[in-house]
Amino acid sequence: MVDPKHPDDPLLPGQAAAVPEREAPVLTGRQRQILELLRAGKVNKEIANELGIGLGTVKQHVVAIFKKLKVRNRAMAVSRGQDAAAGRAPGAGPLRVADGMLERRPCVVLSLALPDAVPGNAGRLLHQTLATYAFDHDALFLARKGNAGDLIFGIQRPTEHDLLLVLRAAHIVYAALAAHDGLSSSRLQGGLTAGMVIASMERRGGWSGEAIASPAIAQARDLAARTGAGRLQLDAAARELLQALSPCAPARAPGELDIAGLDRLPWQPADEPLLLVGREAEQGRLDALIEAAAGGAGRLVYLEGETGMGKSSLCHHAATEWARRRGPVRRFVCAPDNGSALIHTLPDGRPSALEAVLEALADGPEGPAVIVDDCHLLPHEVLVELTQRAAKAAGRLVLLSGRRFPEAAAVAAETLRLGRLSQDATEALANRTLGAGGAALAPTIARMATGVPLFVLQLARQRERTPLPLPLRFVIGARIDKLALDRLLLRCVARAAKPVSAAELAAAMDTAPPVLAAALTQAVAGGVLRRDDKGRFSFTHPLLQQAVAEAQVE
Repeated sequence: MVDPKHPDDPLLPGQAAAVPEREAPVLTGRQRQILELLRAGKVNKEIANELGIGLGTVKQHVVAIFKKLKVRNRAMAVSRGQDAAAGRAPGAGPLRVADGMLERRPCVVLSLALPDAVPGNAGRLLHQTLATYAFDHDALFLARKGNAGDLIFGIQRPTEHDLLLVLRAAHIVYAALAAHDGLSSSRLQGGLTAGMVIASMERRGGWSGEAIASPAIAQARDLAARTGAGRLQLDAAARELLQALSPCAPARAPGELDIAGLDRLPWQPADEPLLLVGREAEQGRLDALIEAAAGGAGRLVYLEGETGMGKSSLCHHAATEWARRRGPVRRFVCAPDNGSALIHTLPDGRPSALEAVLEALADGPEGPAVIVDDCHLLPHEVLVELTQRAAKAAGRLVLLSGRRFPEAAAVAAETLRLGRLSQDATEALANRTLGAGGAALAPTIARMATGVPLFVLQLARQRERTPLPLPLRFVIGARIDKLALDRLLLRCVARAAKPVSAAELAAAMDTAPPVLAAALTQAVAGGVLRRDDKGRFSFTHPLLQQAVAEAQVE
């Protein structure tokens, strides 16, 4: 989905995409409908009846119209709307085709609640803690009456780590309550769900603030109400997400977790069998490096690859092999935090610190092997320091895993780069996952997955092409959102049954050619669209097109 030579850089070298200048505020399609009814003299109740929406929804849209048009009442809104329709430019500029649109997006919802009879200001503290966490991590906070509140991740931009961030949020609330009175924390109860949300989005990303709806919100609240004190209950979708995207998830994620223990990551048992089909070459080379290091020829090894390529599986394999051949292993995994990263030890998942990793590296040649997964989550300067220390740890294996290591990092003895699997390996992995009776589906799944192991596993387990499995919605959504591409452009290309020309897109979007050209340049440079030799555009990956098509809400 991105250039394999630059897996973390959405733009190709020397091809910085042009971004059109910010234009005037616009109205969504629904808001333009309401503005027309305001011009016809309709009151809110009449508008609600005519459009078949709630009265409260109408009021929210009217307020949004006032803000976008920079007016204070209906008369001014109607006048400004008439100016725009006549081609004049009132205020900030003429009214344009809607930039806002409804979209289906993957989300994770955490609902936390305390009983009504809690001491002091525990309910207020719960709200304050959740609101602060939402602000720091670009999530949405919904305050509810009583001592309850919800966090929603994925609206602004989904990430592969949203579920881990939500688990951390629940523990932070627990810790704040424990410091407050020592009793309220033990009575905290929560529900955690994952699913799809319909939200009003700006054309280049970001929630417009106008609408959001998802059954996952009500489901999370219901789970919180039904679970016991001190417990966090997970629905099936949340468990699926945890298993698919956590670097240390158990084979079967639990349906309920102890809130007090959420500072620890769910962990993978040491004897858990791993699926390494298609990685035989990398596994063989890693085994050779382990054997050499076990004999005293220490190595600093980098393991690079995008999300879903199998880095964590190989880290787990390396830890198991080193323990079998020589002995102690110190294994760490990085988890996301606000602009930084947390470090946990494995297999117990307890919180640790960078100092613990550096201390392990400071041991002599007889010290344990050191394995650190997801290093790319560390701040740049911390990662560089870690690699420099690791390069000095002689006589044993030091394995650092991440998407890509910066040029300033220490030079490793060897770098294993995990690219896409071959077609044969992809089909073999699909067959292994499908099991008996699934051979007929393997070629189709392999073609859709285009060599990405995570895609193979998720598509094979679902056994159907549509809809996309939720974990893939998070992975694909994170990559698209990171680029801030024109969503209307992507929708138009996704709707087309065959590659489409720039002229056809300009007509469909009612967009000026220079603006469209800049948007196309950005989408091509980001590796989302490609241009063929006839100047027509299509998606670079079939799952990208499917994700955009499934996100559309007409």
